[in-house]
Amino acid sequence: MPGLSIPLIAVLIVLFGVVAIYVSRETRAETRRTGKYPKGHYMSQGMGIGIAIGPAIKLAMDNIAVGIPIGLAIGAGIGASREKKHAHELRPMTEKERAMKRRGVGLMVVLLIVTALIAVGA
Repeated sequence: MPGLSIPLIAVLIVLFGVVAIYVSRETRAETRRTGKYPKGHYMSQGMGIGIAIGPAIKLAMDNIAVGIPIGLAIGAGIGASREKKHAHELRPMTEKERAMKRRGVGLMVVLLIVTALIAVGA
């Protein structure tokens, strides 16, 4: 099974990327139509910033298990403050956006489970 793990992970990452691009385009179209971002937009940006900060924290603390969670916490704080600051620019998510978000979370869970199973099997 080790020979199959890298191609399987690559396929899952490509699949997740395709879904992310689709969701991004749909949300962007609704944002252009209404002129407002959906609730959670700035929180997502903050979390992304936090995930990017995580490896730097990991290197500084020399502990891989601590970097990403601390980065996520910092990103959540950044996102929450930006959500509050731009509350007047936000709109409720449409039903289509909520459905896409649920599917995206489900796909991410499947990706994590498959990756963990491959890591345990390798």
